Amino acid sequence: MLTCPRSLTAASAVAMLLATTALATFVPSEAHAEILRGTDGDFQVQTRDGLPERGQSQSSVRGQHGEPAQRHPTVGDPPITRWDYDDFSVVFEGEYVLHSIVHGEQTPRRP
Repeated sequence: MLTCPRSLTAASAVAMLLATTALATFVPSEAHAEILRGTDGDFQVQTRDGLPERGQSQSSVRGQHGEPAQRHPTVGDPPITRWDYDDFSVVFEGEYVLHSIVHGEQTPRRP
């Protein structure tokens, strides 16, 4: 049976950790929202930078965008909540973002 010297195994582990950390610093973290726009029955996904992204906490959204213009009552199980800002809405499941929706000419506003 072949064995590796302990120092070689430790050196390999350190090298792997350093390489992984170096790669992680170069991966851009970009916040965006998916937008579905209906045109003649077709749907298209678009993005916009700076909006809350999936998995972000409610406190993080408040810290980034301030208090919403309107908070809708929580409904269902799991609990779903919607916060409306001037030009976008955020839908939460529990404490975490599910979707961000940009308001536009074709976005219906519901009470």
